[in-house]
Amino acid sequence: MAFLLLGLLAANDADAGNHPYAYSQQDTIPPNLSDSLRFPIHDRRGDGLSSGYGSPFDLRSPSNITDSVVYDPDTRRYILYEKVGDRYYRTPTSYSFEEYWQMRYRQSEVEYFQRRSNTTSILNRGKFLKPKLSLTDNLFNRLFGTGKIDISPQGNVDIMAGYQGQRIDNPTLPERARRNGGLDFNMNTQLNVNASIGDKLKFPINYNTLANFDLDNQLKLDYTGKDDEILKRFEAGNVNFPARGTLIPGAQQLFGIKTQLQFGKLFVTGVIANQKSQRQSVNLQGGAASQPFLLKADEYEENRHFLLSTYFKDNYNKVMQNLPAITSPVQVLRLEVWVTNRNGTTTETRDIVGLMDLAETNPFLQPPLVNVLTGSAIPANGNNDLYSKVLGQPDARNPALVFNNLRNLGLSPVQDFEKTFARKLDSTQYIYNRQVGMLSLSQPLQTDEVLAVAFQYSYNGRVYQVGEFSQDVPPDSSSATQKVLFLKLLKATSQRTSLPIWQLMMKNVYTIGYGQLSPSDFKLDVLYQEPGLGEKRYFPFGDKNQGAPIISLINLDRLNNQLDPQPDGVFDFVEGFTVNSQFSRVMFPVLEPFGRDLATQIYNSVPATAKDTLFYALYDSIKAVAQQYPNLNRFVLKGLAKTSGSSEISIGYNIPRGSVTVTAGGRTLQEGVDYDINYDLGTIKMTNQAILNAGLPVQVNFENNATFGLQQRNYLGLRLDYLAKNTIKEQLSIGGSIVRLGERPFFTKVNYNEDPIRNTMYGLDVNYRKAMQRLTKLLDTLPFYSTHA
Repeated sequence: MAFLLLGLLAANDADAGNHPYAYSQQDTIPPNLSDSLRFPIHDRRGDGLSSGYGSPFDLRSPSNITDSVVYDPDTRRYILYEKVGDRYYRTPTSYSFEEYWQMRYRQSEVEYFQRRSNTTSILNRGKFLKPKLSLTDNLFNRLFGTGKIDISPQGNVDIMAGYQGQRIDNPTLPERARRNGGLDFNMNTQLNVNASIGDKLKFPINYNTLANFDLDNQLKLDYTGKDDEILKRFEAGNVNFPARGTLIPGAQQLFGIKTQLQFGKLFVTGVIANQKSQRQSVNLQGGAASQPFLLKADEYEENRHFLLSTYFKDNYNKVMQNLPAITSPVQVLRLEVWVTNRNGTTTETRDIVGLMDLAETNPFLQPPLVNVLTGSAIPANGNNDLYSKVLGQPDARNPALVFNNLRNLGLSPVQDFEKTFARKLDSTQYIYNRQVGMLSLSQPLQTDEVLAVAFQYSYNGRVYQVGEFSQDVPPDSSSATQKVLFLKLLKATSQRTSLPIWQLMMKNVYTIGYGQLSPSDFKLDVLYQEPGLGEKRYFPFGDKNQGAPIISLINLDRLNNQLDPQPDGVFDFVEGFTVNSQFSRVMFPVLEPFGRDLATQIYNSVPATAKDTLFYALYDSIKAVAQQYPNLNRFVLKGLAKTSGSSEISIGYNIPRGSVTVTAGGRTLQEGVDYDINYDLGTIKMTNQAILNAGLPVQVNFENNATFGLQQRNYLGLRLDYLAKNTIKEQLSIGGSIVRLGERPFFTKVNYNEDPIRNTMYGLDVNYRKAMQRLTKLLDTLPFYSTHA
């Protein structure tokens, strides 16, 4: 019986498989089985027309599966087939005309809107970040124009995140202190936004956290009215205040509010803002730039100029007193300069030891630590026994032992010697005066850097040496340990004014900072600012040489323009001694021009009270301490420097665009025609060679951004323009300007000559222009002139 039942079931299954419209029995997944994929692939149920589109992530049918629709006229039904070759892939399905029409209608509708969506996406590609929002309110349109809001952002945000930590395996530290660290998070933003509300209001914004200057970040609100509106323009943020004339200059770098109004023929422009720049000017003539300068006594070049030994310091004033003749028996023949290696140089480097008392006849250390061997005044390694004692120590040139060896001799670090890993400077990194024994570095030293030298010089035909040259003590090739060089110490890691090497740093060299100086038209004067009485060319105290110019008392005026020993009231321009024109430096022929050297010229017997009026502290204290005596810092160097002839002049970096005006002989020149400007580098190049050849005085007015200044300047400006006549052939306008600039001081008490500005300027101007055809025709009649190009 069971066998008969199984046979019937098998026969039924076979018949079902042969029937063209039959449905096959669907297999079911046992409940104890599940798909192992994290994102399962689902097969559709039924045909592709009735089952919809499904998920776009599902796999599509392979290319060997074909589907077709056949109409059966007998049954009046539509039959859908899916086959693989000649075999049925899925069971065919049939639909009536109404069912088939509804499903095809839905399919066509979905495909139509899908095509519309794709077309819109292609047209709007790249515009999804700036959607256009339309507003139709009448009040909004009257205020802002066409009711559209447009926002166009561009930029990037860089986020750098990490962890920074360290572990110190030091058993003396507790376990908690050996390991420390934390998150290192940094974010940089660069954003450019051009936003507008309607066609009147705009918001140009430029912001960069890595901007070198504040002026690179721009924030502005700009409202522009229509032709028939009173409010022509309203600006807030970064604004400017242009000027129509040359007597009252405008300002380009302002941050505040600016409005422009029109009342008939009257135009009113007002601004209230903080000024971020200073107005400056440069004069040129014949291609050379003349610029005024003002230096105070405490603005000398620090840690840059040195004398090679105490001998040169003691004889400096004597050698320089009869310029241009040099009365020095010394001639430096050879020099090596070593400084602390801070820049990672790998060549010409080695361990050095700088000795303060090396080669000194009058050493700072007294016997028995250092004993004088000769009575010679000139420096030499054998003048005292310090050099021989150092070399007499066991393994004296071993870098690991030299520090303890010097301590065993009774020498103190920083005070008596310095040991450091140094690099030798090449000849392009310093210059030196062979007769004076003065060394000038191309870059100033840091306060904790060491400077040491070795040099040879001739004196009355004999050659002497101070310190050791690198080739005299070559490195040991058979050992990994280098040999230490022993040199003359000029600067230690700490500035101690009680030590002799403090006097070796020169404090009488000043830099003008205007490129290469030209002897012609160079003017310099030394003035004394007496409180309440202004600047004086003489020193008002003393009982000797009363009324004599200070410049002559400090030996800067003893020659005429022919270099004859006859004072003429003009600075003595002696190349290499009072001036280094290549580096625009001014050097005084005395070591303490505002201290003891001036005191000996104004007093028969220098009293103890001289330090109350003269600037002794400038030479007895470090620069930071000396600047704490403003009552003594009353000497100034004032003059005019004219650089060598050139068609290009530098006016400073990051000049605001539109702030430069150039005039030649009173005529305003045109940018791009007579001159070109590089605003990033701050250079002006005169392209009109006729102006340079004619020698016309050229004046350049510009604004220098006070990027690093903290002084707050308030700027108020009002400009009135009345357009009396405005036709094609004739224009007449009458204008007036009022400008007020004020500064807010840092403190209620201010230093002398540093009073805050509070000035007001006002003026009137008239501009008239008319085309005069008769004058043009009259000029054309001249045989040598034509008004036509």
